[in-house]
Amino acid sequence: MVESLFAIPQGAASKSTATVFQLKLDSRRTENEAFRGGTLAMAEGAQQLTFRDDGQGGDAVAGDLLFTASGTFDFVALQAQQQRIAQAQSQSPTQLTTAVFENRQLVRTVPVTALSTQFPVGQPVPIQPIGLASLVDPARSLIIRAPAVVNDTTRTYDPCTGVGNPNGKWTFNYLMTEMANQPFTGVAPSTFVREWLRQWEQPRTINGFVNPPRSSIAGNLIGPWPKLASGELNLARSPFKLIAIVNRLDLAGSNPAYGAGGAGEGRFIFAATTGTGSSCYTVPFLVILEYGVDKNGCADIKTYAQQWQALSGLPLGSASYNAALEALTEQFAKRDLSPRKPNRSSINQVRTNDDWLASPWELREFRLWNGSINPNSYSTTPPPVLGLLNSHTVAQTPDRTRQTTLFPAYVNANTGPIIAGTYSVPLPWAGGTFRAGRAIVTNPVATPPFWSQPASVIPNRQARHVFSLNTCDGCHGDELGTNFTHVSWTGALSPFLSGALTVPDRADGTPVRTFNEVLARQTFLDQMANQSCLTSAFVTAPPSVH
Repeated sequence: MVESLFAIPQGAASKSTATVFQLKLDSRRTENEAFRGGTLAMAEGAQQLTFRDDGQGGDAVAGDLLFTASGTFDFVALQAQQQRIAQAQSQSPTQLTTAVFENRQLVRTVPVTALSTQFPVGQPVPIQPIGLASLVDPARSLIIRAPAVVNDTTRTYDPCTGVGNPNGKWTFNYLMTEMANQPFTGVAPSTFVREWLRQWEQPRTINGFVNPPRSSIAGNLIGPWPKLASGELNLARSPFKLIAIVNRLDLAGSNPAYGAGGAGEGRFIFAATTGTGSSCYTVPFLVILEYGVDKNGCADIKTYAQQWQALSGLPLGSASYNAALEALTEQFAKRDLSPRKPNRSSINQVRTNDDWLASPWELREFRLWNGSINPNSYSTTPPPVLGLLNSHTVAQTPDRTRQTTLFPAYVNANTGPIIAGTYSVPLPWAGGTFRAGRAIVTNPVATPPFWSQPASVIPNRQARHVFSLNTCDGCHGDELGTNFTHVSWTGALSPFLSGALTVPDRADGTPVRTFNEVLARQTFLDQMANQSCLTSAFVTAPPSVH
């Protein structure tokens, strides 16, 4: 965790001023001890900086967690950033602030004041992570649900009305066809989807845990699915309706539990439909396609962030808006964008939230596989198949049968990494299988409705909370007071995604925590789009899976 960062110009302000950098790690954070007396590598544009705490290369004192580096810095860009802040302040009736979050919790807001654009030689200039949330419209740049977008007749298809383009760039048909990538894999898109659906028809053993079949999928979804003359699924008439397009740039970073990609994720949320004509409607069977966004280096990530923020300045659902949004989604949705990943697809995982096929609410996860990936986190009965979506463990979530045994042992043994957000729930723990093959949430909330044991069993209550918050069933259950979905099959948002949410600790009643997930994402997007690459040093991606 970075405490402060300063750039000290060694000459007049320019786009490439010789600069000494000083970075201070927070000595109160135990995870920083691993870096004491060492070096840190950071990128500033195309430049790689080496920060030293070893008493060499300009570093004054070894082992004091004050790191020193030498390089160049664009002070002209910093001047423009300050002018942008000043302009925003002139248009705001209240003091500008930037929000600070830890483990998804809003911990404070900090007043923002533009720096002087005069940077005297030898005087330290603070490089601060500033995000102006008011300059990001969530409905246009983060969670996009507007009817003029999700019903765009050029890019989407409505299975209830038959209106739209069955091959549009935001249809289930197009996205699954690109994911199957038949020219590379040899797998036909209809086969790709049919084999994915088969995983609800038969039990799947994942990490030793059995996902039971939900056999009603045959009558509810597969049977009514329109077929081609060959009997294959007609993907052009897929019974899935687009509900939302979601920008998850906030998942960017070195998260050990989550392979989000350099620029986080881009997501499509679909809901299954049932019935025909005026009796057709969406049902609680959600499919979330979660793509990694492969961007190399800060400059590319910054450009990508700027494109998302630019949507906030366009009329929502207009021709220009939808074209700009398509240009963004095509940066992760089309085939062959990730040559090193299975199927050459950018997809990280496909997740489902289901209370339609059977009860209770159930979350499952599916991933592509190839021979370079360890198969142990996939279904072993039957084993994973090349080119197909395969059942996979759910991230950061133990099986519920481990609630009273391995769960408290794991939290107590990993308190530091859990609080620091550097942990990843392992497949086995202490000699037993641990990570789950699915997560279930008893309707309306699980019993127990979160991951907990008494303080006599788990003494560190913050570690309990953070661990529970980052599980699938904790986040989609009562740890956040959530009734399973954060974006429902009708497009409605949960309280967690609707603004400030105050939640008493679910196990102990105190402390009372404030969350504001949308504010966090607004802040992060503005920071990434407009601040120096060096401000990413202040960012630690939470071990979130949602």
